[in-house]
Amino acid sequence: MEFHKILIAIDSNPSAEHVALSGLQLAKQFKSEIALISIIDPDGISDNDPPTTRELEDMMERNLNRSQLNVIEKVFKGFPIKSFVEKGIPYKVILETADKWGADIIVMGTHGRKGLPHLLLGSVAEDVIRHSRKTMIVIPVRN
Repeated sequence: MEFHKILIAIDSNPSAEHVALSGLQLAKQFKSEIALISIIDPDGISDNDPPTTRELEDMMERNLNRSQLNVIEKVFKGFPIKSFVEKGIPYKVILETADKWGADIIVMGTHGRKGLPHLLLGSVAEDVIRHSRKTMIVIPVRN
């Protein structure tokens, strides 16, 4: 099996570096292209928040862009990389971007929550696995 394009899904958590490094190691092994994706989930923003929903989305986008730049500088020094910061339902956007970009594999982290936290927060990784037709690598992470 060959992986020409690897899509790495990260968020702004400190664990993003660990997930990115795992994706980079795979890319070096297969001489693959890499793209990072981070998602702004508008459903996670309430219209009752003091700043407007648009202001919160803009702040989240700046934060994710900054987080991606940090990861790129720390992990991908000199390695060419494409970067996406998109808005929408996270698992759907990850899958749509993987299809549009032509990714062969998706690498992402999971916090491995169980019980009530899992029911309340759900799992983007679980949704991606459930709906993806692409090969997946899920990296367990702890924050």
